[in-house]
Amino acid sequence: MRNILFPFLIFGLLINAGCASKGPIQPDWVNGNSSKYPPAKYISGKGQAEYQALARDRARADLAKVFEVRIQEQSEDSSQSSRQTQDGKIRLSLSNNASREIRSQTDQIIAGIEIADTWQDKISKQFHVLAVLDRIKAGNILRDNINRLDDITANAIRRARQNDNLLRKIALAHTALQAQLKRQIYNQQLKIVEYSGRGLNSPYDLATLTSDRETLLQRLTIRTKISADPLGGLAGIVKGAVSAAGFSNLSDAKAEYILDAKLKLNETRGTQGWYWQRGTLEISLRQAAGQQVQGSKRWNIKASAQDRATSKKRARDQIDNILKQELGQTIIGFGSIESP
Repeated sequence: MRNILFPFLIFGLLINAGCASKGPIQPDWVNGNSSKYPPAKYISGKGQAEYQALARDRARADLAKVFEVRIQEQSEDSSQSSRQTQDGKIRLSLSNNASREIRSQTDQIIAGIEIADTWQDKISKQFHVLAVLDRIKAGNILRDNINRLDDITANAIRRARQNDNLLRKIALAHTALQAQLKRQIYNQQLKIVEYSGRGLNSPYDLATLTSDRETLLQRLTIRTKISADPLGGLAGIVKGAVSAAGFSNLSDAKAEYILDAKLKLNETRGTQGWYWQRGTLEISLRQAAGQQVQGSKRWNIKASAQDRATSKKRARDQIDNILKQELGQTIIGFGSIESP
């Protein structure tokens, strides 16, 4: 009897030895969802690599890219909606400060990502890592941001209605619109975080806020003045930038504000024959009545080419791009400065 049982015992030991060589059982999340961290409560990301540290980084990146891609898309959409009107004229975009704030808050959310589990396949030697983000915690951060932006909007609208200074009213209307554009992006993130995907409806209509700001912009009348222009053509560039920003450009004494532009350039020629145009462009805005200065700003100008005419054209093009991109935001910023 012992001789009969012996081969079966050996066969059983071989089977057990084969199973043991495969190591621990593969977790459910490697090829599916985690039962411990269900999708209803957690957003997850996975990473795989030969080294554990790299797999952890990939898992975090896999989770974070969900937010980063959506932020990129929504920022572009919000900027576009802020820059274009039905007549096709270029308007003011979502400011760089707003974009930086959104990125900072996104980093705060991503900082909440935790490494939930790690498993190594004993055969392939590959590490598998699961990263998770608690939906409730991330949602609370986003809701706080959204509520804060709604408060900013309400306060800006209230103060704009109470203020008689047109430039100040424009700055406040712009603040309200920018806050809601940022809110729109945070709400898109909240829709990712909330399992229901609903987010929070805004009490403000973006189209109405945009229309209110555009109406105020058109009410602000500006007469341009060129104090120095060694290049030539600055007057047309400044007038074009004023119109592109949405302000009314007047050439007579009826304008409420005077925008003074001054260009200083120094032309040099390098050892290899290149012509350089270096200098500064300065603009200042003052009231036509009383001559009170509302604000000023300066930009550095630098352009080069192998011939003088091209170097000047490049400097002129640089000035045109700067003013069309920044003049509107700059003038509105003057209205944000409290008068002394």
